[in-house]
Amino acid sequence: MNSSQESNIPIVLITGFDSSGSVMVNSSWEIAKALKIYLDWTRPIHLILKQLEVTYDDVRTKIPDYWIKYNPTLVIHLGLAKGSKEIRLERFAYNADYCHADNEGTVPEIGQCIKNDSSKRLMTSLPIRDICARVQRQTNLPIIVSDNAGRYLCEYIYYQSLFIDSKRTIFIHMPDLDDNFTIENLAQTIQFVVYEALRYVDPLPILNENGNYLINKNNVSMNYNKLKSNKLF
Repeated sequence: MNSSQESNIPIVLITGFDSSGSVMVNSSWEIAKALKIYLDWTRPIHLILKQLEVTYDDVRTKIPDYWIKYNPTLVIHLGLAKGSKEIRLERFAYNADYCHADNEGTVPEIGQCIKNDSSKRLMTSLPIRDICARVQRQTNLPIIVSDNAGRYLCEYIYYQSLFIDSKRTIFIHMPDLDDNFTIENLAQTIQFVVYEALRYVDPLPILNENGNYLINKNNVSMNYNKLKSNKLF
């Protein structure tokens, strides 16, 4: 496959979290892994899967670097919502009131995701309600739009990516795994979300002559620098 062909393949970055405290198995990472293990993809998609520790520092350090390194067409962050009875597509992420300690017993120093008078709330620019409705027609699992991402690592990671590029970012809360919510059917639902979300994302990444992804000259680089200079701890 030559570079002109590869340049038309969307790059989809999907993240999930490691185990945490009483959560011995985090469904978000199990589902992310299943996207390559169990599913056949009906169109060419370059999947990049990344597991993150349940720490603010790991998210703050790695997420900006992933954006610059991979220049993803679409970013989907997965997280666990214990006790949830549905899949939740989150619309918003807030910048303040992060008071829950992570796996290292740490909270952001001033309770904020990003300092320097950043927006109080960021919203994905992708049409979440339309995507949700389209996916619901393809799955028997309940899927809803949510306006409360929880003020913990899930919302923290969402704000980080929305700050970089809200036009290519979605966060999805997953329920616990059980007889109704299996790894396979949840992974398939995420696959449907990927297909539907890609309908609204443009432009695609570009490969140079060496086969490396070029970074689009947009807000990614600018906001990356802002994030890297953001000292929270």
